[in-house]
Amino acid sequence: GLSNTRFVVKDAQTFVARYVAEGSVEEVHLYHPQPYHDPRRAHLRLVTPRFLADAHRALRPGGLFVIQTDNPDYWSYFLQVIPVFFDFREHPGPWPDAPEGRSRREILARSRGLKIFRGEGLRRDDISREDALALAEKLPAPSFRSRGPWCDLDALEERGGG
Repeated sequence: GLSNTRFVVKDAQTFVARYVAEGSVEEVHLYHPQPYHDPRRAHLRLVTPRFLADAHRALRPGGLFVIQTDNPDYWSYFLQVIPVFFDFREHPGPWPDAPEGRSRREILARSRGLKIFRGEGLRRDDISREDALALAEKLPAPSFRSRGPWCDLDALEERGGG
């Protein structure tokens, strides 16, 4: 009976860039986007300046952007680029509405003692679509090198385990 919900099978980059109307989204949530540890696959990382500019465009004025990861390298990158488009703040501890976790990945990562990095931000309304695209061109790509126990967890999930 929900009239404001849609399900789409499409990669997030293409979906947000091509199919979501400007200012039509209330919230964007990203939980544990794949960091692609292999440098040959790093170009597949979702969170890029261009994706953030597209998410900014898709959100209504004052819209909410929520993100979390268990990868400290990806989180460091997020802290560099997300505040350009959103009034961003880190969220300490679990989400109040889901103290056990909002995703299977979060629950699994926490059971293995991994720290979860969470944040949320409101769309910066002082940036136009054109400004957001220009900013995205100047920001660094996510070229971090990722190492640590989360790599094993990612490999396990890619094989369908966990």
